[in-house]
Amino acid sequence: MPSQDLMAYWGYKFETLSVLPDTWDATPRETIEGRVDQVVNNKSQYCSVVRTGIGKVRLVIGGEVDAVWDCKPDRKEDPINWVELKTTAEIYNERDMIKYERKLLKFWAQSFLLGVPKIVVGFRNQQGILLRIEELETHSIPVNVKKYGKGSWDGNVCINFAAAFLEWLKTIVNQEGTWRLRKREKSSVIEVFKIEESGNGDILSPAFTSWRTQKT
Repeated sequence: MPSQDLMAYWGYKFETLSVLPDTWDATPRETIEGRVDQVVNNKSQYCSVVRTGIGKVRLVIGGEVDAVWDCKPDRKEDPINWVELKTTAEIYNERDMIKYERKLLKFWAQSFLLGVPKIVVGFRNQQGILLRIEELETHSIPVNVKKYGKGSWDGNVCINFAAAFLEWLKTIVNQEGTWRLRKREKSSVIEVFKIEESGNGDILSPAFTSWRTQKT
């Protein structure tokens, strides 16, 4: 089996081959044809920041997004056609299908929360050779898993669990300080504990903290 580092590189290489720095008509031909030789860079990305709610809990979420399907809209209030790029091993048997469905849960959760409408999945062999690609509509993934797949997870159950967990978490994290959530590998227990009595664990920059203080 290939190493985790090598498979991660394959994923970043797939992203490099799939995206352009500008729209197709505005990109030089040499840039389009030279993508195969381009050095892989995992730092180039967008960040989607959304205000949403799960159950009774209101959230502001930020996360990395790979690309824009066409171009960013001129008006800030218009939705952005984000697209997420993923790679996975080709499906040859029932065991592979179950593993893929479990991956789909992660794909769906990430894109659903960040407002990403489309996911492009590249299927590869064990040598890292791209065999085919498939375009998935984020909203249809839970339905397809339940209707056409093995039904290994249910989107409604996931959302209801997340809502209940966040409501419970608000009753625990109700003081100042920095808190940590941890789930150890192969454990069914989620731990929540305070690591600092004050501050934000250097998550927020001094400039942002100063700006936020002035706003409030």
